[in-house]
Amino acid sequence: MRCEKKLKRIRQYMTGLLAVWLFCIHTVPVFADRAFNDIEHSYAADAIEAMAAQGYVTGYQDGSFRPVFFISRQEWASIFAKTLIRTPNDKNVISFRDVSPWALPYVQILQKENITKGISDQLFGAKHNMTRQDMAVWYARYFGVSEDTRFAGISSFVDQSDISDYAQTSVWLMERLELIEGDTNHYFHPKKFVTRQDATLVAYRVWLGGDDLRGRAKRLLESGNGAGTMNQPPSLPEPDKPVVDLAPEIRPQPVNPEIEEPERHSSKPKPPVPDPKPPVPGPKPPDHSSDFVVDEVVIKAPELINQPETYPSYQLSFQLYKEGQPVSIPAASVTSVTYTFSDALGVFDEQGKIAHAENIPAADGMIPVELEVTIAKPYRVLKAQTKLIVKEKTPPPEAPNVIRSVYLATYTISQATNLDPAAWSMPYVFHNAKGEVIPLGSLPSDLKLRIEDSSGIFDEDGRIVNLHLIPAVNSVIPFKIEVESPSQGIHFISDAELTVVPGERKKQYFAVSIMLQGQGGSATTVDQIKQARQLLMDHFGPNLKVTWAMENTFVFVDTNRPQLKQVLAYVDQYGDEVGIMDGYANNLYNLPIWEARMDEWLYMYRYNALNELHQGGTMGSPSVFESMDTDQYRKYLPKSLTSFTVNPEQAQWLKDHYKITSAMGWSATQYNANDMYGEGSPLMPYWSNKDNPIVPAQGLTDNSGIVFMNSITIDPIGSRYTGVSSRWTLHPGDPYMNETDAAPQLYIAQQYLDNPYQRLNTVNYMSIILGINSFAQNQNSSQIWDNFVNHFPVDREVEIVGVDGLKQIYESSAGSNNDHSEFTLMFRGSGFKTPMGSNNSPANLRYLWTENASQRIILSKEDGDAAWSIIDFTDYTRSPIPKLPYNLDKKTDVSYVTGRNFKLAPTAPLTADEIQRVKNRLKEIYFSEKVNYQ
Repeated sequence: MRCEKKLKRIRQYMTGLLAVWLFCIHTVPVFADRAFNDIEHSYAADAIEAMAAQGYVTGYQDGSFRPVFFISRQEWASIFAKTLIRTPNDKNVISFRDVSPWALPYVQILQKENITKGISDQLFGAKHNMTRQDMAVWYARYFGVSEDTRFAGISSFVDQSDISDYAQTSVWLMERLELIEGDTNHYFHPKKFVTRQDATLVAYRVWLGGDDLRGRAKRLLESGNGAGTMNQPPSLPEPDKPVVDLAPEIRPQPVNPEIEEPERHSSKPKPPVPDPKPPVPGPKPPDHSSDFVVDEVVIKAPELINQPETYPSYQLSFQLYKEGQPVSIPAASVTSVTYTFSDALGVFDEQGKIAHAENIPAADGMIPVELEVTIAKPYRVLKAQTKLIVKEKTPPPEAPNVIRSVYLATYTISQATNLDPAAWSMPYVFHNAKGEVIPLGSLPSDLKLRIEDSSGIFDEDGRIVNLHLIPAVNSVIPFKIEVESPSQGIHFISDAELTVVPGERKKQYFAVSIMLQGQGGSATTVDQIKQARQLLMDHFGPNLKVTWAMENTFVFVDTNRPQLKQVLAYVDQYGDEVGIMDGYANNLYNLPIWEARMDEWLYMYRYNALNELHQGGTMGSPSVFESMDTDQYRKYLPKSLTSFTVNPEQAQWLKDHYKITSAMGWSATQYNANDMYGEGSPLMPYWSNKDNPIVPAQGLTDNSGIVFMNSITIDPIGSRYTGVSSRWTLHPGDPYMNETDAAPQLYIAQQYLDNPYQRLNTVNYMSIILGINSFAQNQNSSQIWDNFVNHFPVDREVEIVGVDGLKQIYESSAGSNNDHSEFTLMFRGSGFKTPMGSNNSPANLRYLWTENASQRIILSKEDGDAAWSIIDFTDYTRSPIPKLPYNLDKKTDVSYVTGRNFKLAPTAPLTADEIQRVKNRLKEIYFSEKVNYQ
């Protein structure tokens, strides 16, 4: 092969000996002793080992080279720069932002040398696969081809018309330099991807050719006459001398199973396109047919295998060149050309056939071969040398189902917020020694796989066990795959990695209830109503719905009719909801008084909002509700209760008289809100128990038919439980907060939006009750809310809904019971502290809150702790459910606990049954970190 002949020109004698030594220690016939464990059957095995010995190519930690995997642009840049330029990082070159740090120095030097420009100003296309025509373009630029180079010639490939215009000259040059070849039908496949073995083989040829290749390239480009020259088979004085190229051709091979195998081309070449211009007559050139002018000769030697039965047919040959182009010996000059082969070991005769097979060295030995060609007219003597590597006899082919490498069929995993861990599995692809995919049905029955994941995300079987540990988008999760099959005698470990990608996000809902309060000069104004909705629409768009929750005093006076008219207009225009707002009802009124207040609310609301329906003297009569419960007016009826506290009797009365089946209030986390004692019901929306609204119903027999929701879930649980308070809230209008930039609220809201357990939850939601009239009196509160809305993340799919709207969303997902409802949230404290001092949210604490219809579990972990601690286990299945009393003393703690409230009064260790319930629940939500259970 011509490039091997150049070894002597680019290496002095000692360097040549070093190269021989490197070949000898790295190219051995035994599979287990190869530099890489998967190249034994690669046609580029010798080139791979030689390049690896020089440090130009590397393999993987599992000992594989993965020869049939496609090579990326940044990987090719590394090999290219190492073999030809070897220049360190140039910090004056602007970096592409998609290049890995390890590849950056090599890409930068290629930029500096104008060998590559990337795919845009900022992107190199680092992880895109390299195409065959682009590989030719890079080398051609190194050899001197530029944008100013005139069109030098057209390659001889059958599919040359498929080559892009920018690559035509480059492919032609690389073909003329004998650095690239086509397949057996002489197709080049310019846009197919280059495999790692293809790339290494071409790089090896260029490396051996040395600087002389640039000289030949220059002569070819200057001559500019290659367009009409085709690669002709070399002509020898004796016609029975076969011509065989030492190096195999490059063939693109598919690797990944999801990549369709390239379409096979017909072996029939395309007919030549006739020249549209007839030849121009001119003077006949002088006849120099008797002269034969050449300037180079290259020994062409087929692969010599240490296999005696192949020796009789073995033949050395040669190729003549003029100015870098292969030429054939004219018939008239055949008798004037003589040649002589010789070698120091005496293996070959003068004609290049094996004369003394006993002198052939053992496998991996070298035979230095020399050739002298004499041309009589004009007289010229040309000489060439090469070193022929003796290869071991090819071992019997290995069974196609023997596993030699394992890879993942995917290279990505969705981020935790968008991942359904139950539907995700680790997909494997197994390759045999030839790099072929082994069908699943052909895998050995005793095959065992084990995952070693130091990050703790996957267990040994490749299942997700810690969903929350999946890192941010664009992060890489490295791990190892251990493969074992006793029947095949294999046991190896392979490196693998998964890149985290965005995935499909589940919708988030934000329920907003806006309170309308007061009368006379202290009432909520029309401007306040308009400004409140406009603020939301400016950030979230017009397609939102809110609840306008009006208290008794607001609907009572006719001076508030303009405000009521504005609300009804929003109901017509946007589908907003009307709701009832009542404060600390259970602390202030007995049930008959509260019922009278609700009768008064509906009567006066109809009188001032829908006066055309008014009938005097009907307060407390069912006719008030019935007059509005029609197709024309039903949309104006109240749909929900917004309250600080509520009890079963109140909830049942509203359901029976006004068909209200949704309630939002502080009762969801604390019942006795006056002194902030008693955390209670779940975070999630839930169907409440008929006897106790802070407990989820356990079945149809105790289901009240009313859905309850937490009202402050933009920051419900950021605070540590203390000995005197179980307050876990930082409300945007919280009187105990003095910040005005909404930093605490935005911090917690962001954690809701990035909650890793979103795909597991029945409904992902936040909710809030707003007193816009009080905002006007408290500038800090108003600034906090404005800042919260205006800085709410815009890249999240969040839908603003009313209280009853959220209830309907929950019902559509969960049905009419809590059997399959669940909610899990992982979050970290905000680090903010209220002026109260005892109410704080430490930033060094993480919490896991998980619940379903059966129980609520809260874990916490301080940074640096070895394990999580259980700070709450609440059993919702305890029987009988205690009926919540109507009238409560303000100091009464009504938390629904079982004596296992570790936040306020730990009284006893968890029982074995309770511990098992906690373990089962944590397994259901894919959480397996270490937990202290006592």
